[in-house]
Amino acid sequence: MTALLALDTAAETVGVAVAVGGTVRAEVVEASAAQHSRRLFRLIDAALEGAGVAKGDLNAVAVTAGPGSFTGLRIGVAAAKGIAYGLGLPLAGVSTLEALAAGAMPFPGVVAPILDARKGQVYGGAWDGRTGQRVVPEGVWEPSALAAALAEGTGPVLVLGSGLGPYAEIFSRALGERFLAVDSSRWAVAVRQVARLGLRELEAGRAVEPARLVPIYFRLSEAEEKKRLAALGAGPGS
Repeated sequence: MTALLALDTAAETVGVAVAVGGTVRAEVVEASAAQHSRRLFRLIDAALEGAGVAKGDLNAVAVTAGPGSFTGLRIGVAAAKGIAYGLGLPLAGVSTLEALAAGAMPFPGVVAPILDARKGQVYGGAWDGRTGQRVVPEGVWEPSALAAALAEGTGPVLVLGSGLGPYAEIFSRALGERFLAVDSSRWAVAVRQVARLGLRELEAGRAVEPARLVPIYFRLSEAEEKKRLAALGAGPGS
């Protein structure tokens, strides 16, 4: 039976799950964005102990690869790479948005997770709540543009995630009676879904060698953007 370790540090929580034979045996989560790196390895040990699985018994690792907090993603992906590389295991990257959507399924309509990307933007996409098929591409969106894309369909649209906080009114206006909002208590990624989707990636042959996995940022970090602009300003003719 496949034993998989799943990690999530993409947003507000730090979570670890261990699945064996397709069943999640242990899941531990701490609802704090601070000190991801310190908390993560303690939670890994707790989850493995709770599942009765030794590190040497693992067959694969999965991690939320983005989008999300730049710092959080780097910590989670680096930890997943280190564990997978050290144990010689395949590594599966899981979309943060898809994992968030999966936690709200099944649903008789469209599930649209949105994360606050700041700077007046959201990370978002949408999935069919019955089949799990993606129906709106993932990416960084202007809230009004994503709302308009969702409004092109039919049936109810279940919206969830931190992007609802500042932009709920935009989605409500665009979708009208089709708009349904998930309570903020359910905005966090369920790491058990990261485990489930990681197993799917593994079974489909889409897991990779640790060195090949890169975080999904969709845009440059603020520091990287400043560096890019500084380089442009220092170019010829400046």
